[in-house]
Order: sequence, then C-alpha cells, then structure tokens
Amino acid sequence: VAYGMNFKQGEGQYGDDGATYTSPAISFKPNYLGLYNMNGNVSEWTLNAYTMNWQGFVNDLNPVLLYDAKDTDPDIVKRKVVKGGSWKDPGSLASPDSRNSEFQDVAKSYIGFRCVMPALEVFNQNPKKSKKH
Repeated sequence: VAYGMNFKQGEGQYGDDGATYTSPAISFKPNYLGLYNMNGNVSEWTLNAYTMNWQGFVNDLNPVLLYDAKDTDPDIVKRKVVKGGSWKDPGSLASPDSRNSEFQDVAKSYIGFRCVMPALEVFNQNPKKSKKH
C-alpha cells in the first residue's frame, strides 16, 4: 500500500485533485520522506529487461539487467520493466515497488519517465535573472 506516497489527495474522490489524468510536478505536498509525485501520475520505464526470474540474473553489485531487443528477437525478450502505479491503476498497485512489464517499443498514456533533480533546486526556486545587453 502506498502509505504517505501522494496517492488519493481527497477523501476517496479520485477527481478531487483538479487534474483529469496527470498533475504537474510539485502540485501536492511531499510525502513523509520529502519526495513529490511518487504515485498516481504515470508508471516509469526502466532500463531493465523484463524477466520473471530476474533474481537469477542480477546481484547487489549489478542490480540491472540490460538488453535492448532487436526486431528479429522473440517477443519474450522484447519487454522492459515498468515500475510504480499510474493514474489508471487501483490503489493496490500504486506503490513505487510495483513491478510490471511492457513491450519496449510501445507508447502508453500511463507510462512515462521519472525526472530527478537535486533537492537544493527544489528548495531554492529563485528565478534566474537574465542579463540585459
């Protein structure tokens, strides 16, 4: 369950957050770890090739399974890991550790990318002054 992870801003009113599907970054308060938008927007693509038996292919020193499938490869190796829940998922899947897969060459309205920025940039959001010529 996504305890404290920005899921369901209102009291069970899914449309109560003011966004039809996704909401702009930093639209809501951060979770108890100070992280924004951990759930409910889009699931995230990863670099990891998908396999049900991933534990046999990775270890603590190399936790990534990389493989970019070619068009001629069988379908079973053409999937990438998709993490987290999206706006279309039930609450039970709205967790950063939720793991699914999708074919690497498809586009879905509920799968995107997680953008990361240093914490100092979040707290020091002073606009940069432009130089006048």
